[in-house]
Amino acid sequence: MSIREQLRAMALPVVSTMLLYAALTAAGGLLTRLNHGIALIWLANGPLLAMLCKTPPRQWPAYVVAAWTGMFGVVLAVSGWHPIAMPYAMVDVGEAVIAAALLRRWRVNDTLFRSIETMPVFVAACFVSVALCALPGAAVAVVAYQGSLFRPVFVDWIIGHGLGLLLGTPLALVARRDEGVWAELARPRHAVIAVGVVLLVAVTTLATFWQDALPLLFLPVLPVVIATFALHRAGAAVSIVIVAAIGGVLTVQGHGPVMLMHGDAAARLQFFQFYLAALFVTALPIAALLKQREALSQALAENEARYRLLADNATDIMVTLNPDGTIRFISPSVREIALYEPEVLVGTSLIDIISPEDRDRVRAYYHAGLAAPERTVVLEFRAVKADGVASWFEANSRIVIDADGRPAAVVCILRDLDGRKRREAELEHAASTDPLTGVLNRTAFRLCVEKRLRADAPPGTLALIDVDHFKRVNDVYGHAAGDAALLVLADLLRANLRTDDAVGRIGGEEFAILFAGRDCGAAVAICDRLRDTLARTDIPAGKGSLSITMSAGVMPLRRDLTIDALFSRADEALYRAKALGRNRTERAVG
Repeated sequence: MSIREQLRAMALPVVSTMLLYAALTAAGGLLTRLNHGIALIWLANGPLLAMLCKTPPRQWPAYVVAAWTGMFGVVLAVSGWHPIAMPYAMVDVGEAVIAAALLRRWRVNDTLFRSIETMPVFVAACFVSVALCALPGAAVAVVAYQGSLFRPVFVDWIIGHGLGLLLGTPLALVARRDEGVWAELARPRHAVIAVGVVLLVAVTTLATFWQDALPLLFLPVLPVVIATFALHRAGAAVSIVIVAAIGGVLTVQGHGPVMLMHGDAAARLQFFQFYLAALFVTALPIAALLKQREALSQALAENEARYRLLADNATDIMVTLNPDGTIRFISPSVREIALYEPEVLVGTSLIDIISPEDRDRVRAYYHAGLAAPERTVVLEFRAVKADGVASWFEANSRIVIDADGRPAAVVCILRDLDGRKRREAELEHAASTDPLTGVLNRTAFRLCVEKRLRADAPPGTLALIDVDHFKRVNDVYGHAAGDAALLVLADLLRANLRTDDAVGRIGGEEFAILFAGRDCGAAVAICDRLRDTLARTDIPAGKGSLSITMSAGVMPLRRDLTIDALFSRADEALYRAKALGRNRTERAVG
């Protein structure tokens, strides 16, 4: 946007500010300046403060000059030239500038009156700005109106300008088009409600201020609150305007409950302004809370819609639990993943479908999560599906707390881990087994020996086995026959060992056996039986067959030796068996 376009866009608001400030200055000076030369109701700074709150600071000078010009023009027209007119106008306009600067510094200028948290900040900004300007303002008034005392002028300034800001600023902000308040009233249903509310407030206010026999100032409070509940900030603004118009006119004419108080006309007028400000300050927090509740309700509805959409289409199971573990909601995906109908599980306890061996662990994690609601708890466990099959699941859960900080619900996402567990098992199997024979590889076998040595049980015996003349098998019959020979030996070893025993391939044609808990004599006897069986076994080799033999070295496991030392001694026994003619078993020495 060019500079010319910016100036053209600002022209109307600036001129409007000047005219409105001039009109409110004239009204305040002519109608409410009853003593000490101070206007007892000063609403002019309210619209100016509202404008500055919604305007970038770089544009403030234009609005400040416009307001000052409007006020200075009115003073010249009414009272003629006076030396103090210029500084007096500067102090008046400066009051709004100070308040606007404070609100911007405290970062509430854009959200003023939209939340209850902004109310005390607004009151504080008004108090500071009025207090700062009251000192020079009262001093100038004392000089201008000789005979006036500083203290009563200072008090009148504080009351008139302070209540004027408290009353005028919210009215001006609500009246702004960009606040979207009047667009809401234009809706057909709201328009009918607005007419009814206006009539209710008007009739009640008229009945209250038409008489001066009873102190009925409390009567308009209920219609104002009703208007606020019905129309939010617009209801508060419109109802206060109605009370101010009807009550103000009747009060000036000497009618209404304000006449029951002792004091002169100035005191009654100040009291009436205080009454209006109290009404507005009562209604505005209600309107702010209603606006916040409306925004929260809309956000809650949107979140609920998103949650339902995710829950209905998610591949994971989404669950909402009561603090006691009862299922409040479970997504339809449980039908495909766990084979349960969602409505069957609602009202039951989640712990009931968890595998018995994992229930205590899950229960402990669940209670720990309730005790620390700020943490996200991740847990893996087994749960029983509707077909009776136990499967692994991963649960990510978060605690929802209520207004008192106590757990109100638990939101969980359950992910089926069967596929991952299978892949993990496959990877673990691939990492620990020999790809040709399917027995343990060297690393995995050594881990089994180390684990056995650390176990609180008799360690057992280690046997190393080597196929005799295996190179000749490969050279004469081919590598396929050699592989077949290794497979036959591996199958033979697996078939003749217990569950606690372990067998591994630790070299090309070299195997190892861990006889868990067996002594050396039993291990030698088993190795001899395996040798005899292997020698009688025919191994396919092309169109014919072949037979092989094996040699073995046996070493009892000792916890005072390292694993390398154990393997070394068993290997020495194996080589001694080979040196003594092969197809035999030898014990390690020492």
